[in-house]
Amino acid sequence: MSDKLINLKVITPVEVLFEGEAKSFIVKTKGEVGEFAVLADHMPMTAAVGNGTLVINLPDETVKRTTLFTGYCVVHNNNAVIIVEAGEKPEEIDFERAEEAKKRAEERLRGGEGIDKNRAEQALYRSIARLELYKDK
Repeated sequence: MSDKLINLKVITPVEVLFEGEAKSFIVKTKGEVGEFAVLADHMPMTAAVGNGTLVINLPDETVKRTTLFTGYCVVHNNNAVIIVEAGEKPEEIDFERAEEAKKRAEERLRGGEGIDKNRAEQALYRSIARLELYKDK
């Protein structure tokens, strides 16, 4: 495996979630966007990021995780920037609140008529991302 690293910056409108070097990172999102991994010397790309989790493999062999909520990832010359609407670190997640949000979203989706299906799906994906990240911490 290459010793090259990726300079990664993960930002929201209100904070920098991560800034530093990484061996690789994986964006795992629900819905239409899907999942992708980036290693050093990755070809240039711009990709949509949905609601899900980010797994960052650090040079010291440790792993950092955070949630990601809707945005974009740009990769060029071993530099990557992920810009998202919001994100949370595992220690910031309220497990009970996330479980309740998941139940509410599932109930709305079962209700059928008169709901904003896209909004309910996004709420469901966000709560699932929070729960997965919380359980992995």
